[in-house]
Parts: sequence; structure tokens; C-alpha cells
Amino acid sequence: MSVRVPTPLHGWRAFIGEVGVIVLGVLLALGAQQLVQDVQMRSAVREFRRTINHEIGLNLFVYQVRTRGSDCNEKRLKELTDWVMSARDGQSLPKIIAAAPMTLSPYRSAWDTRDGDVFAHVPAKDRQKYAEFYDELESNSLIIQKELDEWLQLQRFALPGPVSLEDRRMLYGHVRTARIFNRVWAPNMDISNKIAAELGVKSIKPDTVSDELLKQVAVCQPTFEQPEGKDVAVGSAARS
Repeated sequence: MSVRVPTPLHGWRAFIGEVGVIVLGVLLALGAQQLVQDVQMRSAVREFRRTINHEIGLNLFVYQVRTRGSDCNEKRLKELTDWVMSARDGQSLPKIIAAAPMTLSPYRSAWDTRDGDVFAHVPAKDRQKYAEFYDELESNSLIIQKELDEWLQLQRFALPGPVSLEDRRMLYGHVRTARIFNRVWAPNMDISNKIAAELGVKSIKPDTVSDELLKQVAVCQPTFEQPEGKDVAVGSAARS
């Protein structure tokens, strides 16, 4: 028994030609779709980088505001240290102005809501730098919070009155820790500024920050509340 293979209506050559046209059409359609997807992805990457660079610029300004208070903060904490080291049991503690350095809240919504697929299409070197910057941001935010906690502990000494040895030990511990956090700020800023520079990002002032607020940052508050017409004694002069 013989089996006959169906023959195309217009012959094999015409059939193969028709199949080839279909395959070519499918390939062209797939290629066009891929091209559109590539264009859309490149656009998404550009928009992501524009947004994340803006957010980093805002954070650089946040850092600058905190850095402006570092010298004043060190001066105030040193005065507190000098008083504690020279005081004795029963000596009256002047009223402390327990105000931490002014800080602004960091920005990270763009980073926290990033699309993983879009981020994967950012060049590898830049992906690494973005991750490094936000790792530093996390660490710096923790430092700011811990520094604020130390100043909150110092508020218990805002009321003037006699202090004991235990009081002075507690006061010294909080002041020393606050000074450590203040002193690590500058080198940490060098790291973040270097990362931002490698990404080509500069500081951006937030629209919500007024010039009046920045003027307040420039004012260095005294360490102790000074009664009108009197100077608070610090150091060896504080002994009675």
C-alpha cells in the first residue's frame, strides 16, 4: 500500500515562499516589540535616574544643614564637659539649654519605591554607587537619631540645682557619647559627598526650607541659660 504525500496547491516552492513570508513577518513583529520595550526601558531608566539624583541632592542639603551646627555643637558639649569635670558634690548645676543641632528629615521615598527591573538596567557601577549612598544614609540617620537621644537625656538636667557624683557621671556619659557622634559626622559626610560627586549629583535646596529656617541654623545657642547681667562660670572658675 502506498501513501501519497499531499502536494501544495501551487507547488512546494510557492508553499515554502509563503511560509517564509509568515516567519519573516513574525520575526519583524517580535523585533519591533523588542525595540519598543528597549526604548521604553531606556526612558524609564532615565526617569529613575533623574528622580533618584534629585533625591540624593536633597539629602546632600540635609547633610549640609546638620554640618553647619557641628562646630557650635562641639563648643557647647566641651563647655558641658569642662563643667562636669570641675564640679564637685552638691555644686549647683546651671540651667542647661539642652537643644540638639538642627536637622532635617532625610529623603528616601524614591529609593524605597524603586522598580527592581528598571534598577537592574542601570549601569552596574552606578547601581553600586546608589546602593552605597543609601547605605550611608541609613547609617547617618541612625547617628542623628542616637545623637538626638543623648540630647533628650540631657534635658533632665535642664532644671538647675545641686548635683551628686552619680549625676555628674550620668551627665558625663551622655555628653561624651554626643561628642563622639558629632565628631564622626565630618568623615561620614566626606564619604557621602564623594559618592554623590562620582554620580554627578550636587546639593539641592528643598522648596520647603525657608531662608528664615537657615538663619536659625546659623545661630549658636549658649550652653547654659545666663541670668540677665551675669555670666555662668565654667571650668575651674565654677568652684565655690
